[in-house]
Amino acid sequence: MRVVEGRFRGSLVCRVLGYPVSYGIVKLLLDKGAMNLRDIAGKAKRSKSTTCTHLTKLRLANIVRYERKGAETFYWVKYRYEVETILRACESLVRRASQRLGRDF
Repeated sequence: MRVVEGRFRGSLVCRVLGYPVSYGIVKLLLDKGAMNLRDIAGKAKRSKSTTCTHLTKLRLANIVRYERKGAETFYWVKYRYEVETILRACESLVRRASQRLGRDF
């Protein structure tokens, strides 16, 4: 993979996870495992349309996979360990930055 392509894919993952709804969906799927659209939308407190839009972005970023079973489509996190590592790092950074803000202001 060329360096430019790798950077683009990395930035895509960061951009998609930058949406609070997408971030919440990923956290939900990590916590609950495979879920269908209706259940994800209900837990995320968003419309099916909004949830579907975010799931599409997550799929295109190769974070979430899906499988159709009859009339339902189930979604799950594709690379669980790597995604958990990214989210832990983000949450750690936010905690540290928040502590620093408390001291600086």
